[in-house]
Amino acid sequence: KLQFLYFIEKHKPHKKMVKVAGILTGVSYVSGIDYYKGINEQYGELVGTKTGLMPENPLMVVVSVDCDVYAKMLVDKDWEGAKRHLLKGVDRLIKAEVDFLGLASNTAHISAPLIRETYPDMALIHIADTTAAAIKAAGMTHVGLLGTEPTMREAYLKDQLAKHGITVVVPSSDAVLTQIFEFIMKELGANIFKDSTREYFVEAAKDLQANGAQGLILGCTEIELLIQQKHIPDLPVFPSAQLHISALSKVAAGTVSPNAFEPTA
Repeated sequence: KLQFLYFIEKHKPHKKMVKVAGILTGVSYVSGIDYYKGINEQYGELVGTKTGLMPENPLMVVVSVDCDVYAKMLVDKDWEGAKRHLLKGVDRLIKAEVDFLGLASNTAHISAPLIRETYPDMALIHIADTTAAAIKAAGMTHVGLLGTEPTMREAYLKDQLAKHGITVVVPSSDAVLTQIFEFIMKELGANIFKDSTREYFVEAAKDLQANGAQGLILGCTEIELLIQQKHIPDLPVFPSAQLHISALSKVAAGTVSPNAFEPTA
C-alpha cells in the first residue's frame, strides 16, 4: 500500500516539475539543522502556498553521516577515507531518487570530484560556485578564507573558486590554522559559541584584510553562526553556507537551473 501511494505521489501530474533535494549532513549536525531550516524557509517564500494555510515545503531527503569518524579522518589527513565516508551518505541519497545534491559543509566538498565521478548525471550544487557568484557580483577577485584546517590548507575549494577567477588568502601561521580547527571541532560543532572565540576569529579576519583580502569567505557553516557582518563592519563578508542554502532553495523551487552557478570558462 505504501509503495502504491508513493507511486501515485511521484507520478501524479504537476503544473511544474518538482525537484527533490538531497542534503548530506552530519558534518556537523549543527550545519544540517541550519540547512534544513534555511531551505524550508526560503523555499516557502519563493513558492508561497497552495492552500492559504501554510507555506509550501520542498521535497527533501536528508542523510546524516557520523561526524566523529569523519573528523578523525580529517585530523589524520586521511582524505581518501573521508571522501569514501561521505560517498556512502551520498549513495543513500541516490537510492532515494533525489534530483540534485547539496553537501551541508564546505569541508565535505573534498568529496565533490569523487561524487561527480561516481554519479556523473547527478547535479551537485557546489558551495564554491554559489559563493563565487556573490563575490563576482560584488566586483571582487581576491578574498580571505576562514574554515576548517583542511579547507584552508588543501586545494579543493580554492581550485573551484579559481575557475571563477577568484584567488584566496588564508592565515599564514600553522598555529592559527590549527587553533581555528580546534575551535570548530570542540566548540562550534557542538553548538558552543563564546565571545572569546569570536574575538579570535575577528582578529584572524583583520589579518587577512591587512594582507590584501577585499572580502572574507566564512568557509564553515558553524563560523557563520559565530560571526556576522556586524562583527567585521569594514570587511565584506560572504557567508558561504547561507549563499549555498539560497541557491539550493532556488533550484528546489525551480527558479534557477541546477547548473546555473557552474563556472562559465
